[in-house]
Amino acid sequence: MTLDTGNRLKWPLIVAATLVVLRIVLEHLGAPESINNLLGVAWLHVLVPFYLAYQIQSAGSDRPYRALFKDLFLYTLYTRLMVLVTYWMAYLWQWQSPRFLLARGGNVGEGIGPFQGILVIPGRNLVVWIVMAMVVGMVLGSILLLIKRRGNRAAAAGAS
Repeated sequence: MTLDTGNRLKWPLIVAATLVVLRIVLEHLGAPESINNLLGVAWLHVLVPFYLAYQIQSAGSDRPYRALFKDLFLYTLYTRLMVLVTYWMAYLWQWQSPRFLLARGGNVGEGIGPFQGILVIPGRNLVVWIVMAMVVGMVLGSILLLIKRRGNRAAAAGAS
């Protein structure tokens, strides 16, 4: 991870880690599911691409799309690994929060063995979320890069 990437990812990862911990605490305190869903890191996969694209464009990267892909991949991987750990803990301690229950596609419930509960279901979620977040993130981030690039071209043409 380059220094620029590390600087760009620092705050989004801190926010993601905070939300992961906060959501677990609220789930255990019995907060309504609507509140817990609002505090999920899934929303960040829509917001962070704009932040990263803006930071990349502001830094004047010579390869902004490559930088966006790399930053998004690292952000998504680290964030989803944080969530993966929560699924491991949920299986080990049989947490009954709705997102972990078998009926909702989770890894806690009757008939879920260690192989499925620790490896298969969390691993499937990890891969699916990385792919989805990368597609959404690249589309959203690329739109912002394209808009800012056109704006910079227009400003440069107007100055000539």
